[in-house]
Amino acid sequence: MRRLNRPIGSSASQNAQVQADIEYLRAIGARNIRVNQQQVTVRNDQRVGTNRPDLQFDYKGRRYHVEYDTPMSGRGPSHQSRITSNDMNAETILLIVP
Repeated sequence: MRRLNRPIGSSASQNAQVQADIEYLRAIGARNIRVNQQQVTVRNDQRVGTNRPDLQFDYKGRRYHVEYDTPMSGRGPSHQSRITSNDMNAETILLIVP
């Protein structure tokens, strides 16, 4: 398993936000947390894409993927679309972090 303190990009605020989110997710019992790694499903960690969601985790039997975007980037929606097409059973969250 790779380190969870890996950067998700060059934005200090986004990297800080993902670390705060990981701390929260651990506190509520989320499992199989992954940062900037190839997309997997909740079932047996099956790889479903070579794309790398910023944050992935399992919570209460469901897989979640989080993409952090800036207000000006505009890349988040296409990343969100790719994640969803790879695993329609997962929940995909797009966060705008300046």
